[in-house]
Amino acid sequence: MSDSSLTSEQFRRACGQWATGVSIVTTVDKAGKPYGLTMNAVTSLSLNPPMFIACVDNNSDTLGPMRESQVYCINVLTSAQQDLSNRFAKKGDGKFDGVDFAPGVTGAPVLGGALLAIECAVTAVLPGGDHQIMCGEVRRIVANDAPDAAPLLYFGGRYAAVAKP
Repeated sequence: MSDSSLTSEQFRRACGQWATGVSIVTTVDKAGKPYGLTMNAVTSLSLNPPMFIACVDNNSDTLGPMRESQVYCINVLTSAQQDLSNRFAKKGDGKFDGVDFAPGVTGAPVLGGALLAIECAVTAVLPGGDHQIMCGEVRRIVANDAPDAAPLLYFGGRYAAVAKP
């Protein structure tokens, strides 16, 4: 049962009280052109098989190519990558200009310097309100072994960082 008086702004404010990691989810179209967007709507789904989900807005420039290629990579950002997060949070071309990346085993771009890259192959797409829930089976995980790398977090409508334990 839901409260029909709940506004989008109230919901957004409440969600802002949940600290999340910041990632850039990348993919390619059939011609190999890279696409990506900043997201915090990603999470693990299953241990066996290993799966993650990415919840992509129906109006995202990245959704179509992701549905075409059936692959994506969740690039978990470090606290040093806030500018990159801001770049990919906007619509438009040129997001990858000057960005260090390489195609992963799925073909989706793996961003240089990311804390973690989780490459997935889409196994199911489910409707979720104004988003599509992309279920992906993990094909490869690449971890950043830099001892001082800390995650970029989002809380209360702004970025936050914590020291790596």
